Amino acid sequence: MKSNVDVQKVGGEKPSLFGMITSPGLQFERMKTNGSVWGALIILAVLGGMVSIINNYINFNSPQLQAVMENEQAAMFKNITIGISFFTGMLGVAAGFMFTAAVYKVIMMVMGNDTPYQKLLSITVYTGLITCIGLLINGVLAIVFGEDGTVKYTSLGPLFEKGTVAFGIGSTIDIFLIWVLVVTGLGLHITAGLSKKQATIFVVVFFIISLAFSAAVGLVSGLFPKA
Repeated sequence: MKSNVDVQKVGGEKPSLFGMITSPGLQFERMKTNGSVWGALIILAVLGGMVSIINNYINFNSPQLQAVMENEQAAMFKNITIGISFFTGMLGVAAGFMFTAAVYKVIMMVMGNDTPYQKLLSITVYTGLITCIGLLINGVLAIVFGEDGTVKYTSLGPLFEKGTVAFGIGSTIDIFLIWVLVVTGLGLHITAGLSKKQATIFVVVFFIISLAFSAAVGLVSGLFPKA
């Protein structure tokens, strides 16, 4: 009897956004019967706007831009742009989650899995909290250390020279990226019904693609002379 009550309680409750940090498995169990996502999406969109403000603040306070933005009109342009970036950041984050969920849906269809788009969107949005936290931490650290925002302090990137393939690959080996991939795999297993093997392959392939992309970016950056 107690077991049945516990199951009903898990199934009837909404998943908790911040519960993804401490008990992601429980939240994914709740997503199986409760696909509530819009409140979490709004919260993460606001966090995305904050990340966008931080990034624009870092860019405008770089030595290169500081030298050409000393007059009053330039300062006004800077403030307006930073303000607008909050809203563009919100829209970008929301659109990014929806697009990612659509990609997941296509992959699921190829794998013969009929998980509804709404559940895949829930997985994408709720795991996105981890990504947003990582971006906020790295943005704040960039301001503290006076960097340009290209260094991810939570990764192995800082151990290598900027603009190299090693730097690109090292930046991908990031605590928050690995964390979000592992949690995403858990969500695909629990909520979307993939086997553990399928979910693991899914996550590993995405990580390899991230490594390859970062290596390519590092290689291209190394082709250009440093200023």
